[in-house]
Amino acid sequence: MGDAHGRTVESRAGVAAFLAGVWLIAAPPVLHFDAAVTAFEPYWLSMGVAVLVMLLGMVRAMAPLDVPLLRPITIVLALVLIAVALLHNADGSSVVWLNQLVVAGVVALSAALALLVTFRR
Repeated sequence: MGDAHGRTVESRAGVAAFLAGVWLIAAPPVLHFDAAVTAFEPYWLSMGVAVLVMLLGMVRAMAPLDVPLLRPITIVLALVLIAVALLHNADGSSVVWLNQLVVAGVVALSAALALLVTFRR
């Protein structure tokens, strides 16, 4: 069953990951301002990983502490997003890539803090 504090921390980290995933999907159209479909080609991988982060965040928010493997997976996906943003080939907008770096860092930090709280208990 788990304790209430651990469930609350994990649930909040899951909600943060879900909202970050939603923003990562919405960010390229919002920040790039280009309506052409080809303008979003550099972001498809990032948007796909963001969907996974969003789905994992939803599961973590709804069933905290029931699937402990999701925290490390979320951290790995956030690190993949950071790597994609750092290794982009000048394709796309630098504002979108900077946004992705910051949001992925927040997702990784929130999942790491939830993992740390779980280990402390």
